[in-house]
Amino acid sequence: MSSLNPHFTFQYSQPEEYHFSHDSVFLARRAFEILHQQGFAGKQALDLCAGCGVVGLDFLFHCQSEDIKIIESFDFLEVQDVYLPHFAENLKRADLKDVTARFALGSYADLKNQEPKYDLILSNPPYFRIGQGKMSPSEFKNRCRFFIDSDFKTLLESICDSLMDHGQAFFLLRDLEDHGFDAQEEAQKILADKGRLVRLGDIRGTSFMLFKRNAR
Repeated sequence: MSSLNPHFTFQYSQPEEYHFSHDSVFLARRAFEILHQQGFAGKQALDLCAGCGVVGLDFLFHCQSEDIKIIESFDFLEVQDVYLPHFAENLKRADLKDVTARFALGSYADLKNQEPKYDLILSNPPYFRIGQGKMSPSEFKNRCRFFIDSDFKTLLESICDSLMDHGQAFFLLRDLEDHGFDAQEEAQKILADKGRLVRLGDIRGTSFMLFKRNAR
């Protein structure tokens, strides 16, 4: 896929120290197109590891621009409070109609066995474990890139536990061959008895994944 975004939404406010990549906007667009084709409609959605809200807000922007009601309410969960004023500004710029958007501080580890449950989850999570890749002097940057507050297994279990029965999650996974880490293989093992995990394609060298939750 081209690294240029053919579906411009709006100019995002974000910290100067760390900018989101085009992975996030491509994830939002691809998820929107798939759900629109499905005729999907749900009440509650979650942008997990939300940062300044790019994935969820881009998704909602596409819904509004094409006058398609896919979701009623969107939560944005992010562990770093530095993003809060940027999210507030981005929400204002998005000028959304007929949808509720809420920023919440917390880690994906906080989601396990918690309410509410979601019909839809979108996530562009960290890719690296501690010891995989070069750490930055900036704790903020490291939290954007590394599993620091919890781990990969907890991320996937939290996604699964937070979905309604038959709910869907779209997220990105990156294999780290230089570190002997096959993210898709490990994800299949973790989620094997909980639902169906499918690789839908590639977004700029990163696997675009869909997980559908079984009925409990």
